[in-house]
Amino acid sequence: MRKLIAASFLISACAAQASGIPKNERIKSLIEGNSEINQLSVIEDKGLSKGQTGIDLWSGSYWPHYQGSLAARYMDPSFIPLMDREEQYKANLSMFNSLPMGSYSSVDLLSPAEKYDLLMGDEEMTLTKYSWELGKKTMKGETVSTWRGLCDGWASAAQMMPRPKANVVAHSPSGQPITFYPEDLKALGTILYAKAQGAPHFLGKRCRSPLLIFTNACDEINPGAFHLALVNRVGAMKKTFIGDIAPGGEVWNYPVKSYEFRYYNVFDKEESSDFRNVMETYEKEDKKKKFVDHRGRHKETKYIVGVIAKVVYQNMREKNLVSASGIGEDSILEKEYRYDLELDGNFKILGGENPAKNLPDFVWAPNDRTFPLSVAEKFNKGLDERSQAKISSKEGQPLASVVERLFTEAN
Repeated sequence: MRKLIAASFLISACAAQASGIPKNERIKSLIEGNSEINQLSVIEDKGLSKGQTGIDLWSGSYWPHYQGSLAARYMDPSFIPLMDREEQYKANLSMFNSLPMGSYSSVDLLSPAEKYDLLMGDEEMTLTKYSWELGKKTMKGETVSTWRGLCDGWASAAQMMPRPKANVVAHSPSGQPITFYPEDLKALGTILYAKAQGAPHFLGKRCRSPLLIFTNACDEINPGAFHLALVNRVGAMKKTFIGDIAPGGEVWNYPVKSYEFRYYNVFDKEESSDFRNVMETYEKEDKKKKFVDHRGRHKETKYIVGVIAKVVYQNMREKNLVSASGIGEDSILEKEYRYDLELDGNFKILGGENPAKNLPDFVWAPNDRTFPLSVAEKFNKGLDERSQAKISSKEGQPLASVVERLFTEAN
C-alpha cells in the first residue's frame, strides 16, 4: 500500500507540472489590476524586451543575526575588526557586554537599536535586547548561519521608503541629542518591514528542505512566470519585485533593478533580437522528442524559443560610515539566465523550462496599498509613544510613525 501511495503521489506531481505556469505563480496579484501583457509579439512591439524600474532603490545591510542584527555597533572601532573578520555571534555579544552603553562618551558609536531605544526613552533597551535574541534563537550549536538576517526587510524598505540622504538629529525625552546616520535609518526601515509589513504579493514556494523535492516545494519559479513578472512589473509598471536567488534552503532576497532579453534557437543556439527568427515549431512528434522535458510541455504549445535574460538586481552591501547616502555607495548584482518559453499560436507565453535550474525559488513584492504598523499602533492607539514603543519593540517593531518621521527629515 505504501508503494502504491508513493507511486500515485509521483504521478500527480508530474501531472501538475504538465500545465505550464502553476496557479500559484500567475502574476495577477503582482500587476495590481493592470492588464497582463503576455504575447511575445506584443512585448516586442511595446519595446518591453528590456526595461528598468523607476524606483530609486538603495543598497544597505541585511543586518545579519550573527553580528547582533540592529544591535551591531558598526561605527565603533572595537567592533569593526570583528565584522571585517566575520566573527561569530558570541564574539560580538562578548564585546558588546564588555563595553556597556554608559561607558560611551559619544552616542554616535552606538547601534541603530540603541539609538532608537534612547530616542524613545526605553530604559530597558527593548529593541536592542530583541536584536541580540535573534542570533540566540537561530544559533545551532555555537554557530549562527551567516545568511540569517533581515534581507526581506531591506529588499522591501529599499523600494518602499525614500533613500535617506542626510543625518537627522533627534532628541531623547531628557533632551539628549542623538544623530541618526542614513545607515541607522535604513536599519530601522529594514526591521520595520521585516517584522511588521502585511501580506505581500507572492509567487512560488519557499524551499525549506530538499527532502520535500517530490512536493515541488524546492522547484524554482516557472520561466514563463518569471519572464512575465519582468515584463509587466518592471518593464510596464516601472516597479520592482524581489527574487530569492539562492537555490535550496537559504533565502537571499534581492529587488530587480533592470532586465534585457535576447532570444536563441534551442537547437543550434543562433541568437537574435527578434524571437521569430530563432523560434522552433513544436508540432510533429519526432520534433517534440528533441526538446528538454517534452512530456511536461503545455498542451497548447505551438512554438518554443530560447531566452537569454540579463537581470540586474540591487545588491546589499556592508554597513558603511558615510554621513550621506547616494548612488555612489550602492552596489548591484548581475545574473544571466538561459531558459526557453512555450508559446501558443498567437505567441502567448504558456510556460517554459530551465535546464540550469538557477532561477529564483520564489518572487514577491510588498503590497504598496498598505504601510507596516507596529502592534501597539494597531491595538494600543490610546497610549503615548513611549509606552507604544516598549510594547512594539518586544516584537522587533519600531514605531512606524517614528521611522517615517525620521525618513522624512532625512530628505
